[in-house]
Amino acid sequence: MLKPLAILPALTIQLAAQQASYRFPPRDTLKYHEITESRIELQPPRGAVTLTSRHDAKIALATDGGDTVSAWYEDLTLSSRTPEGERRPSTGAALHLPFRFVLTRAGQLTALSAPSFPPEIASQTDLTHQFEDFFISLPSSPLRPRTTWVDTVESSTTGSPRDTYQARHIRRYRALRDTVLAGAVAAIVIAFEQEITVRATSPMQNAAVTIYTRLEGHEEGTAVFAPTVARLVSRVRHGHLDGEQVLKAKVVK
Repeated sequence: MLKPLAILPALTIQLAAQQASYRFPPRDTLKYHEITESRIELQPPRGAVTLTSRHDAKIALATDGGDTVSAWYEDLTLSSRTPEGERRPSTGAALHLPFRFVLTRAGQLTALSAPSFPPEIASQTDLTHQFEDFFISLPSSPLRPRTTWVDTVESSTTGSPRDTYQARHIRRYRALRDTVLAGAVAAIVIAFEQEITVRATSPMQNAAVTIYTRLEGHEEGTAVFAPTVARLVSRVRHGHLDGEQVLKAKVVK
């Protein structure tokens, strides 16, 4: 969840139909507060296991020029709870490490580079995918209530034959209504839903075992975009994924 600016529900306006786009003016830094909570239920033969986690981040973004953007964590708190207890790794080493990506005016993102995070953090969560589905896309037609559009976001990484990641997001949007933010900034409330598919393989640390992961699911939510300032203001979403993990060991003779 991205924390929104204050919204004034008592005010209503009619936005002039216009082509919405993202824009990062020079010397302008955008800041978001993102909170993500997850609950994972595993079904091994010996009985169900529940894992919970929380990701609380303050994120800054600034243009490198044109469509190229740098982003970094200004504050980050990670916590997880397993049957063995609670983990809360130190995250100081993850702060101010730069991500770089290209974000087009229509919201299509191409990752250029992501930081290498300390093992204590990487073993708990993969932060390198932070911006994979961070921004909503925008329509090719003027953004107004009842406008609908669809896009597909795909990403993949390959660290080695045993370390791969592929994700596919089919996203559908519908502009709902006009709204006004604090400071009399005009904006549009947008509903969205998406189908998500994830395939990954990863080696288990200190063992000749590869973990194969397959996940599929659905997500929905709302976002607020302000065309006059060319910014995603907020986004709230929830979803459910189902799948399986298979562990395969290499037998050494």
